[in-house]
Parts: sequence; C-alpha cells; structure tokens
Amino acid sequence: MKTILNICLINITLLININVAAQSEFLVKSLDFVGLKKTKAHFLSRIAKVKPGFTADSLKVKTDVERIKRLDGIAHADYQIQKEADGYKVIYTIKENFSIIPGFRVGEANDGSFAYRISAFEFNGFGRNIIFGGFFNREVFNGFGAFVEHPYLFTNKLGLGLNYTDDTSQQPIYFDLDNPDNPTNYAYTRQGPEATIFYELNFKNRFELGSKIFKEEYSLITGDPDNEGLEGLVPEPNANKAFLRGSHEYVNIDIQYQNQSGFRNFADVTYFIGGEGALKTEYILSNTTQYFKRIGTQGNLATQIQLRYSNPTDNSFFVPITIDNQLNTRGAGNTIDRGTSSTTLNTEYRHTLYEKGWFVVQGNAFTDISSIQRTSTDFIDQFSSDSLRVYSGVGVRLIHKYIFNAVLRFDYGVNINNNGDNGFVFGIGQYF
Repeated sequence: MKTILNICLINITLLININVAAQSEFLVKSLDFVGLKKTKAHFLSRIAKVKPGFTADSLKVKTDVERIKRLDGIAHADYQIQKEADGYKVIYTIKENFSIIPGFRVGEANDGSFAYRISAFEFNGFGRNIIFGGFFNREVFNGFGAFVEHPYLFTNKLGLGLNYTDDTSQQPIYFDLDNPDNPTNYAYTRQGPEATIFYELNFKNRFELGSKIFKEEYSLITGDPDNEGLEGLVPEPNANKAFLRGSHEYVNIDIQYQNQSGFRNFADVTYFIGGEGALKTEYILSNTTQYFKRIGTQGNLATQIQLRYSNPTDNSFFVPITIDNQLNTRGAGNTIDRGTSSTTLNTEYRHTLYEKGWFVVQGNAFTDISSIQRTSTDFIDQFSSDSLRVYSGVGVRLIHKYIFNAVLRFDYGVNINNNGDNGFVFGIGQYF
C-alpha cells in the first residue's frame, strides 16, 4: 500500500512539474531534435526562438513547433518538455518530407495543342530549407526558368532569392469586347532576372521586397487562322521594363498534414518602370485572403478571396489581369478574358475519404466566382452578367503525406450562369 502511495505521489509530482513547465516560464537547459535525417539540427536551432540557457514557456515552444511545421522540408512536428536536475529539456520530434520533387504537368494550350511543363526542385537544400531548381515549359512555344531561394541566408530573419525566366506562350488579346470568342493570338515573351529579399518580422508577419529587370514582347503569330489578314494592321508592342515589388504576408495557420485551420492574408504592390503606349502598366495591387476551418475529423472548409487592380487604360488591350483555369476559375479554360481589375471568390469543402499511413485520398466540392473589368470600361461593369462567371464542380486529391506538396489534383467545373464552357483542371498542389 505504501509503495502504491509513493508511486502516486511521484506521478502527481511529475504532473505538477510538467504543468508548471507548460504554463509558466522555465529555464531551458538543452534542446534536442529527434527524427532528423536530412535537416540539420543546427539550422533548426538557429531559427528556433527557444534557446538553451534562457527562460521559455509553453507558448514559445508551441510557436517553434508551428514555425518548424511551415518549413517545406518538414511534414510534421511535436514537442515534449522533460524536467532535469537544473532545468528543463525541450525535445522536438520531427517527421521530414521527401523534398526533391520532380514535376510534370500536362494540358491543352490556347491553340488546342498538347502543352506540358517539366520541373525539378529541391525544397530542403543542404538540410537548411534552401529551395533551388528549374522548369522547362512547352505551351505552343518554349520557356524555362531557374530559381534559388534561401529564406535564412543572412540571419534567422533575413534571406535572399534569385531567379531567371525566359518564357514564351500563346496569349489571346481581345480587341473586340463584344466578341470575346474571337481573340487575336500573340506569342507573349517575358525574360529577365529577379532578386527578392525576405524578412520575417515575427512568427505571423513576413515581408518581401523584390526587383526584376525584363523584356516584354507581344508578337503576332503568323499562320494562325484566327490572325488571317491582320499582319501589319494590329500592334506588336515590346519594351524593356523593370518593377519594384513589396509584399506582406500574415499567417496564423495550424497545419496537420493535409488539413489546415486558421487565417492568412497576402498583400502585394508592384510598381513598373518603363513601357509606353500599349504596355504602359503602371502598377498592380493584389490582396488574397484565405480562411480554413476543420469540420469534424475528416472535413476541411477552405475559402479564398482574391482582389486585383491595375491602372485603368483607355487605349490598350494588352492588360495584365486574366481569368484562367489554373489561376482563379476552375473549368473556365486557358486565359478566356483580360482586364484591369478582377474579383474572385473560391470556396471548397475537402473531405478525407481514405487515409492509410502516408497515403490520403481527399474529395472536394467547390464553387468559383470570378469577375473582370475589361479595358475601357468602368469598375462596376465587371459585375455585369457577361463578365461574371460562376463555376461549381467536384474533384479528387491524391496526397502523399511525407513528400512536400505532393498533391495530385483533378477537378471538373461546370458553368452555372451560361456564359462559358465546362472543363477539367489538372494540377499539382492544392488549388489554394
């Protein structure tokens, strides 16, 4: 009886110690990272806010766990706090993602031909969450890009990204607003380098400042039946340009493998230098707000509102904002409309249909609503019946829980308000 009583007292003491450690400040004697294979422990120690020799509390530990879970190379993280003779030991248990990801996307180009994109990216380079890789794209014409991004290059808050792209694709330009089904087809080229500085103010707030120097060119596609008789009669603008871009991201998201809950907002301002006449885009303002909510153990509600606005134009049809399958409206097709501002609402319910070990099958039902302000029209005109598009549909996701962004996405969207076609959308990663 005495032995049982002693055991109970010991257990109560341990519970009290753990509770004190969880609710009040305690001295951190040491950190330990369990389960690491590729990720370097000293990298995680560098970005963690809990430091040996300093006091911490459970909130700071949990914040570190969420910070680690957001890293591309990490699938999941958890923690334990253990009492030691002269302090506490914090143990982070890590499950890593497989982070070298080949990509292959297929689809239909704007001229109806076969289009594809091949890519390969490392999302946890050298075990320090460095991203590098590139892509080759064929969408009527060829394009390629190379990227490297080190979010914590200089300090645990300050990083740098560099990329170079040379991409050409077929783009429709809608000179006749009353006949959007009869566009003029151009080869659109954009090539040049870009540099971005990343700054993490705190756990929830992140800033970017970027600059790009590039050449922008629209060339009429000769031999295209839709362009017959237009040579020499329509503009073919080109310009050497640059832009400065600043953005702020607020993130308060809890990630549990394929499920998310919480709130995110991303605001972006781009100011352009150079470009005259038809290519005189002066600025683009963008804001994306996302909200996620868990429904029971298997459901996940996801909602996104996108707002984009550029300078009004009265004499140019080469405007930057588009309605597109992969960008904002599932089922609509490739670049079906262009304008100077747009409003998009995407909402979907995701439900885990099957989960076994690393593999997840997730179904979803969605509705996408989008509108666009065409050139030389008023802002309110984007909400007219011929500019507003409503698509609903269903889809399926095939998910590997331990490979970063390994989500194969298949959706079918049906036009609800009878001003567009129906269609399949295939992609990699969640739609948002």
